[in-house]
Order: sequence, then C-alpha cells, then structure tokens
Amino acid sequence: MRATLSRRLVSVTWITREMILAYRIKERPPARSITEEVRVGLVDVRFGPVRMEGPFNHQPISSGTRMEAILGPDASNVSRQYVPGTRTNGNSLREFMTALVQDSYTKDWKAGHLLNEELGGDGQNAANLTPLTSKANSAHKSFESHIKRMLLQCHRIDREDKACTHWYGVEYKVQVSHDRYSAPFDADLIDSYVALFISIEYKYIKIEKARFPFLVKQDVAGNDPKIQTLTRADPPVYSSTNVKSVRRNGIGTEFFAEIHNQD
Repeated sequence: MRATLSRRLVSVTWITREMILAYRIKERPPARSITEEVRVGLVDVRFGPVRMEGPFNHQPISSGTRMEAILGPDASNVSRQYVPGTRTNGNSLREFMTALVQDSYTKDWKAGHLLNEELGGDGQNAANLTPLTSKANSAHKSFESHIKRMLLQCHRIDREDKACTHWYGVEYKVQVSHDRYSAPFDADLIDSYVALFISIEYKYIKIEKARFPFLVKQDVAGNDPKIQTLTRADPPVYSSTNVKSVRRNGIGTEFFAEIHNQD
C-alpha cells in the first residue's frame, strides 16, 4: 500500500520538496500489521532570506545565506524512488556570476549549491546558491560525498529492517559567512560581495515513524542499536587547503568544516 503524504510550512522564506519512499510497519486491528510505503527522502529543506545587495554596474547582486535540510533514507541515490535536484546553468545567479566573470580578480567562479543537486538541491533557486571558487566547490563536494555514504547506510537499515521504529537520516546545515572574500568592503569591487567561506555541519539523526509526517527527530547516541552500521560510512576524504576548522564528535556521527574561497 502506498500512503500519500504532504507537508506544508508556514514561513514564506522556507521551501519544502515532496518526500520520497521508505517503509514502516503499521499496526491494524485485529492485531494485524502491514508494510506501508511512505515518502521519506528530502523530508524538509529550509533556506534563509536571499541576500540582496548592490546594484553593481546597475545590476542587483543576490545569493543565498543559509540552508537546513533533513534527508531521509530515500535521499540515497541507490533508492528506486531517488529524485535528484537540478543543475546550475547560465541563469543561475546570472547578474552576480556575470559581474564576477567580467570584473573579479579571480576568474574561476562557480554558482555553488548549498544543498547539492544530487541531494535534491535546486540549481535555479538563488536562496540555494552562492559563488564559490572552483577549488572551494570541489572541496565542498568531498563532504557532500561523505553525506551520500552516510545516506547509503541509512537506506540499508531501512531496506533490511522494515520493523525498525525509526528511519535514520542526516541533518545537514550550510551557513554562508558574513565575512567577505575581499575586505574591507568596497562597493565598486565585485569580490567584496562574495562570502569568504561557507560553514557546513551535518549529523546522523533518527526520525520517529509513528508520528510521521509530523517531524519528530533525535540525535543518534553512541549506544544506538544501529551505530555500527551507520559508522561504516568512510569519513570525509579531502586534501584541499580550502578546507579549514574540521571537527567531528567522538562517535563519528557529527561533522563540521569550513570551506574557504581561496584561489
């Protein structure tokens, strides 16, 4: 049986996509249980307000400020119901990127996703984009790849233990720095409108099946029955000097890093 569920958010600055497919056991009288299919992929994604600045060369400059996402087991690309987001193109942050190409001292800029395309992120939504150097964008992908490996473990648990009372997933946050790539701020220098870095933090969570679609989540503790499966995901691998301030908790379920816009 497939259950159709939807979720709405009140705040106009927050955005949600449809959930994808996962499983839960639902009890039905008389003492009979069934396997119910429920959409649990990109469960919730929220964005901060778009930063509007300028004009620069008579054009407004806009970009994203923050992103928070709850990713369920079917956000893994091995799910048969996996749904990706969208790539960037020439219209992504069009005015900002055009100005960087024409006037920046650094010539290798990308419109970088806050929430990666392969995790459901929209490449046309300014709230989900910020300029990153190619090196910074590549460094960010190292940690996004780690999140994908974590989601693979979440999907494995969901596939192999449908009677589990929780779904396992990842809570993922990206904050765009208020510090500038070129400081002090100069309104006539396009590099002054670019953030110095983005900070990322992500962790395993568990989502209560019985209360869904109401989102009741909790952190994964060291004594969690699935901790060994979850921590099989290889840790993030990076060598870029753009990566700074890397931290993790003692049980390998929470991670933090800064990705800096260096050439």
